[in-house]
Amino acid sequence: MRHNIITKIGLFLLLAVMISSCKKWIDTDLNTNPNRPADVSMALLLPSVQSSLGYVIGGDHSRMSAMWMQHLSGVDRQSLALERYSVLESDANNLWNTLYGETLKNLSILEAKAIEQSSPHFEGVAKVMTAATLGYITDVWGDAPFSEALLGETGNLTPVYDSQEKLYQAINTMLDGAIVKLAETSPAGVPVPGTADLIYGGSAAKWLALAKSLKVKYALHLSKKNGLGPVRDLINGGGLIADNDGDFQFNFGASANENNPRFQFDNQRGDIRVGAKIVDLMNASGDPRRAVYFDKKDAADYTGSTPGGAVLTAAWAGPGYAGSGAPVFLFNYFELKFIEAEAFFGSDNARAAAAYNAGVIASLAKHGVSDAAWEAANAAETASSITLEKIMTGKYVAMFMSSETWVDWRRTGLPTLALPASNVSVTPRRFLYPTDERLYNGGNMPAGVLSTDKVWWDN
Repeated sequence: MRHNIITKIGLFLLLAVMISSCKKWIDTDLNTNPNRPADVSMALLLPSVQSSLGYVIGGDHSRMSAMWMQHLSGVDRQSLALERYSVLESDANNLWNTLYGETLKNLSILEAKAIEQSSPHFEGVAKVMTAATLGYITDVWGDAPFSEALLGETGNLTPVYDSQEKLYQAINTMLDGAIVKLAETSPAGVPVPGTADLIYGGSAAKWLALAKSLKVKYALHLSKKNGLGPVRDLINGGGLIADNDGDFQFNFGASANENNPRFQFDNQRGDIRVGAKIVDLMNASGDPRRAVYFDKKDAADYTGSTPGGAVLTAAWAGPGYAGSGAPVFLFNYFELKFIEAEAFFGSDNARAAAAYNAGVIASLAKHGVSDAAWEAANAAETASSITLEKIMTGKYVAMFMSSETWVDWRRTGLPTLALPASNVSVTPRRFLYPTDERLYNGGNMPAGVLSTDKVWWDN
């Protein structure tokens, strides 16, 4: 008993000494996480934000729209529900939080650092990527926070929603600013993107061409409002992406921590196949891109899952898009050529046909395939043979799994798509705002929005 009492007293005294003298013996650096530095250089921020954008656009952003546009087909569980237009607010939580909390936030930090350090090329790159990210946000949600977004550190946790019209003005203002900065000569000694730029290797010229090309893309999005004249004017202004070498894409790697998002999703979930619409179109012409687009696994031929049909034996997305190291395409030269074809169709059909042919051939070259006989039959349009349906169908095939196809369909209604279930009559035209916004910013979030409602530029 006495031993126990002495032991307890000793422990008590030891504890008292430890508490009273903790400032003397505890190393304050023990609570410093070396993996979470207080400040991050622009050379570290840039590749991080590029990978973030590539991952989320190649994953959550394009997955739903690819099913609705029948590039892909949900065949089981949640993906089958989305295939049949059963959309929930919670489906968009991760996408929204990543685009705002990671991508846009880090881009705002990058741009602020670039301005502080008088680095025109870092600033220009940050502006281009911010404009593209905002475009991805507004094209699926419409009105969204921006002017008051990213101000949580100042206490503003309930930002107002800017109208889509104002967001498009902001996008174009950012691209115009980027064009100015990227055209400047970077002063000696000022930080430049260099090898930290995982997309263009620090080439200001390629970022400049992208900025001008994105202005063309966003002008096309507004064609219901402004017509195609502004698109033609921007194309005629020149300085655009000139070949596949200028493509805006993020390249993923074969290592497990660098894998393509579509590859990861298929490995982990396995409830999505390719859609019958695109497979049937490509089978009908014997399209040489099929082995890149599709993986037939154990099937005898390339087959797709019919809308809402849950065909588990259909082909999977192929190595060019769902391989472990496959890239995610954000904007391609071939997309620009299809935009040119649409913009000049009806006013200069010879130019529209030439642009269409160039787009098809560039798409094949992008995937390392060629077929002279096929190209002679499918990429040899003339002023008298080209049609808007051919242009939009060719673009639909070339833009496999891209959310831009959903933008095109909402603008033009092409290609014609079958409904996936007897109890639905309208294909979704926008994402629902996420649950987190309704719970924490419900006073500003537009009320009563349905997935079948049109965004501003769609009216």
